[in-house]
Amino acid sequence: MKTGRDVIERALFLLGYTNASGGFDNIRDAALFKRGVAAVIQIYEDLKRIDRMGDSLAILNSMNEEIRLSPETVSDVMPYGVAMLIAQNEGDWDSQALFSSIYSRKRLSVPGKKMKIADVLPRGGQ
Repeated sequence: MKTGRDVIERALFLLGYTNASGGFDNIRDAALFKRGVAAVIQIYEDLKRIDRMGDSLAILNSMNEEIRLSPETVSDVMPYGVAMLIAQNEGDWDSQALFSSIYSRKRLSVPGKKMKIADVLPRGGQ
């Protein structure tokens, strides 16, 4: 899983928003995919600030573009956040609550950026 489209499809699969054969109908589900695009962008903006491989200035221009986050974050964290937002938009409150809880826990596992700690305490007159 590398692209925004992959993340949307995984989120819809997790939500069970598929047809009888477990696939997606691009025409029937076009509105879901459209809302999924907004959800991917929002979750990407959230995660790129904390992911060690995230580029805080990078913009996701297309759902076919590779997402510039760590592979673990893209495959194991993003789909749950996207599922949470799609369920919220659909008024599926049970799924929204479930995926919100899962996303919050998984978000803590994002491999973080190294923080520099500086000593900024004032010293005496030496």
